[in-house]
Amino acid sequence: MAGATELGLPANPDYNGATREGVGVYQRAIHKGRRQSSAVAFLRPARKRKNLEIRTRSQASSIVFDGRRAVGVRYIQGGPQGVARAIAARREIVVCAGAVNTPRLLQISGVGALPTLRSLGVSVVHELPGVGENLRDHYCIRMVAKAKNTKTINNMVTGLPLLGQIARWAAGKPSLLAVSPSLISAFWRSSADVEQSDLQFTFTPASFREGVVGLLDNYPGMTVGLWQCRPESLGHVRAVSTDPFSKPLVQPNYLAHETDRRVMISGIRMARALLHTRALSHYLGEETAPGAQVVSDDELLSFARETGTTVYHLMGTSRMGPRSDPLAVVDARLRPYGLDGLRIADASIMPSMPSANTNATTMMIAEKAADMIIKDRN
Repeated sequence: MAGATELGLPANPDYNGATREGVGVYQRAIHKGRRQSSAVAFLRPARKRKNLEIRTRSQASSIVFDGRRAVGVRYIQGGPQGVARAIAARREIVVCAGAVNTPRLLQISGVGALPTLRSLGVSVVHELPGVGENLRDHYCIRMVAKAKNTKTINNMVTGLPLLGQIARWAAGKPSLLAVSPSLISAFWRSSADVEQSDLQFTFTPASFREGVVGLLDNYPGMTVGLWQCRPESLGHVRAVSTDPFSKPLVQPNYLAHETDRRVMISGIRMARALLHTRALSHYLGEETAPGAQVVSDDELLSFARETGTTVYHLMGTSRMGPRSDPLAVVDARLRPYGLDGLRIADASIMPSMPSANTNATTMMIAEKAADMIIKDRN
């Protein structure tokens, strides 16, 4: 954090407050050493309700339509060799399969762009060209360096130190097992011409082997991750088979837009400058990724293309928009245009990328959807 303020970033104790710009400690949904996922925070308390039944190991295979009204769902229970089942809907169906599987499910059910439906050989229920289009994701690059004069996570998660961390976690004491690896977050601008922050940075007191999360180096290190807040590159998701267990084609088209390439190069240079601040000089060893020899724009862009990865913030493939938008899939009440008895409530309905992580935004979509369903029913 001291290094970031040295570069001119303001300290920000609450990036979910009045402004997100600046550097501060990451806020996490962790309680008593355990991550509070949406399943833990929302589903678990509701499990005892008489109007709720949870069916596990169940893969939706298609939405059943009567004309253009959704009336049920077919699914396979028990894996690819499981039992085919169906359930009827008295009022409506809410699809929450995510930015990859929601468009895939719609497509294999006969809803989507005509070329995709014809390639699948399914009966056309309704043409919606925007299904599976408008895919965006945050694309992450990680700058990695060796650390000196300190211990990092690398030293603390093997052998006896790991046993010590496990013991601390079991005793309810502060432990590495109760935090996420990325501890510091920063939002800043790629250039002075940008009106608001368009880059997000993370700092991890650990070095990932060649920038791959989960593969720790066997020496102490540090990592600065970065991604563009609002990428312009658009991709798509398309089902390639009516088999509900087959993976769809996911083409994110990372760095396809010139703006994305320019912002990424600027972000890499800023991350490198952060590592070389006076505040970090006592701890900074050798830069291992991309390496001090990588300096030109072309070299940095090549590094980004070769080593970048998803941040798992996929969204937009069933985008909300006005009826006049030819690629809009749902209206302001999450109902697909031209269909009845159906809503979509997940990250796929986002028309554009939020300027930060998508987890809280997706949960707010679900909260809003619940309010809409209750209001429309009454």
